[in-house]
Amino acid sequence: MFCPAADAQEMTKKEFKSYVDSVATADNKSKKDVRDSLIKLDASLADKAEMTFKYTDHNFGNVESGSDVSYDFEFINTGKEPLVINNVSTSCGCTTPSWPREPIPSKGRATIKVRYDSNRIGNFSKTITVYSNSTNSPVVLSIKGSVQYKQK
Repeated sequence: MFCPAADAQEMTKKEFKSYVDSVATADNKSKKDVRDSLIKLDASLADKAEMTFKYTDHNFGNVESGSDVSYDFEFINTGKEPLVINNVSTSCGCTTPSWPREPIPSKGRATIKVRYDSNRIGNFSKTITVYSNSTNSPVVLSIKGSVQYKQK
């Protein structure tokens, strides 16, 4: 079941109360136990790492075949603990990511570089999934565009 503890600031009191009621009923627990568990979870998440991206998608538009098609997704660790990226996977072998292997400290900035193989003619839309110790892991990034034949 979805746990809104990390997004509690975005929930209204009515939504939170409704969620607590539904979990208490489903798990056969008291509403107080559910509320206490969510509050403890929210407090434990507050000290963790968190990836905050400037943008999570990029449109290359029209590009010529054989050209360099890459983009740097910038992010900051807005959490209190060091951020460690465990893996970055792509939806296709035509997309290659590179990412920092060292921990990113709190308030530290870094980038994930994504390169697309522009020797494939036509439209493309790819996803890049970032796995880390962040509270919002995994984060899904996306790129799209259209590769055109090179002008002579």
